[in-house]
Amino acid sequence: MKWPSLSPSGDQLAVHCSPEGKPSVCVFDIVNGGDNQYIPIGDVYRLEGMYWPSETHLIINVSEYDSLQVVDGQKEYEFERAISYNLEKQEATLLMREYGYLLDTQNVVSALPDDPKHVLVMAYTRTSAGNRGGIGSIIPGEGGSAWALSTHKVNLDTGKSRRTRALGPSSQAAWFDVDGNTVAEVKTSPRTDGLELVAGGKTLLEFSSRGVQDFQVLGYDGASGKLVVFRDFGASDGLYFMSMTDGSMEPARVGDLDVGRALPIEDSYTRQIVGFSSFDGLTRQIFTDPVLAAAQEQLAQVLGDKRVNLLSWNSAKSKIAISAQSVGRPTEYYVFDRNAGALGQIGSMAPQFAEIATGQVIARQVNTRDGLNMEVLLTLPPGKSVNDGPFPTVLMPHGGPEARDGLGFDWWSQALASEGYLVVQPNFRGSSGYGQEFRNAGFGEFGGKMIDDVADAGNWVIDQGLAASGSYCVIGSSYGGYASLMMGLKDKPRSRCLISVNGVTQPFAQVAAFDLDSETGEYWERYIGMNRFTSDEERAVISPVARAGEYDQPVLLLYGEQDLVVPTAQARLLKSELEGKPGFRAVSLGASDHYLATSNVRNKVLGETIAFLNANHPAR
Repeated sequence: MKWPSLSPSGDQLAVHCSPEGKPSVCVFDIVNGGDNQYIPIGDVYRLEGMYWPSETHLIINVSEYDSLQVVDGQKEYEFERAISYNLEKQEATLLMREYGYLLDTQNVVSALPDDPKHVLVMAYTRTSAGNRGGIGSIIPGEGGSAWALSTHKVNLDTGKSRRTRALGPSSQAAWFDVDGNTVAEVKTSPRTDGLELVAGGKTLLEFSSRGVQDFQVLGYDGASGKLVVFRDFGASDGLYFMSMTDGSMEPARVGDLDVGRALPIEDSYTRQIVGFSSFDGLTRQIFTDPVLAAAQEQLAQVLGDKRVNLLSWNSAKSKIAISAQSVGRPTEYYVFDRNAGALGQIGSMAPQFAEIATGQVIARQVNTRDGLNMEVLLTLPPGKSVNDGPFPTVLMPHGGPEARDGLGFDWWSQALASEGYLVVQPNFRGSSGYGQEFRNAGFGEFGGKMIDDVADAGNWVIDQGLAASGSYCVIGSSYGGYASLMMGLKDKPRSRCLISVNGVTQPFAQVAAFDLDSETGEYWERYIGMNRFTSDEERAVISPVARAGEYDQPVLLLYGEQDLVVPTAQARLLKSELEGKPGFRAVSLGASDHYLATSNVRNKVLGETIAFLNANHPAR
């Protein structure tokens, strides 16, 4: 289980569950012992979360993959849907169902506390009365003047909506108070080709409109009446509180602590910011709300060496659902009743490991060949220490690439450790969580120094005498899948087999799949560094497809058919080049997306991975 969510009274608890191997929602009456409810999501949707707008209704966020014929050809879309589930009637309906193919109907900006039958949703919709269905552009202007951001009062039982305000074609985003009143907007500037942040009829700031923003509004802090914004400007990197009176900014602080780079935590009922969350190997929270801050401190004392995070609470904050993390172990979940002073465990992320030892996870600092300091995580076989080496070894670079591996429970690395492998996870340059300079060091190094860092981690493990036979297999997903394939080219003598799951295989085709002015397009362009390559020969150096003829190691390629992050065409490009080579195997994961979200898909990935390793790099 995961994602525990308490109802407004605290009497009911909804969780992500998978009794049939597929993501579902289970609802428990934790006070009165009433009937539990099981809500299957089905094969069409991917479950993304849930929360309670009222005691009788649960909103379940899902996404749906679809391929549609549009004016400029067949295109694949991911539709973000919100399902309202009435627990009394046991009936479900899509919010804003009458609008047809809207890309996103999940943006509930107010739970309307005085109206338990409705919520306020913001979405891009047609402003004209006719033809309300169809696919709207998510970029104002490209969908024509008939498309604009607007707010809608949506009935939780019928899913039908009534427009309450059209924000206008210049509006790009908006933020609201607890009652659904607009407090700030980002609009296209009438004076420049950029954007402006507007509040109270005044322009607070003008900034660039280009995709990956160096300035972003993250939310509204109702307690201070200020906006929480993110700046990515050199020494000014981090979170700030912005005055809506004059636009002045001050670093976000909680007590004497500078929040730095973090994500805001929202109250699911008020939609207001109550704290901040960061990651230092495990998730760490800091609360500005005094009740939640006191509860967290009390629980941290009770649970000792476990990292406590507050995940959900009832409207009175008298009952709180929490997670407790510890290094290398599955996350545990509890409900804390503040009034009764009682703490009860409700489940675990992986209950099958409750009585089973997991591998020790340790962090080491490794210097790269050009002197950069890099954190490398080692997951050892259960019951083993580094003194028991050497071990058959697997390198597992993470995806992203602006992400990082942590110290918590990792289903893939722990599964391989249980087979007897040492799993090595390098947080190479370009990873998040180590500061702006370390992240920026990865820009333009997609197939260059980022791959060298992975190789340097492998070389360090060998030098430490931890890798049996002085070699390893390389396994990864997404960017990690690409890194695996590139290690087979740049680190050929030591990389004896390669596994790529939903990996990039042709970086320049990956960039071409997105508008370079979009956030996604600029993200890929920053890391790949398009301007650094002046010829096809230079571009071929970082392309597994272009260099497919150089592979002489066994290669396993796994790919989902509904991947919209790394399109399935990327896998098919390499498959067509490697088909027939000794040791090559390509396996479709069926109607799976990029994230390997279901236990059925993960089991298939593990089965294929372990069988491939047994054949090419056995642990025993």
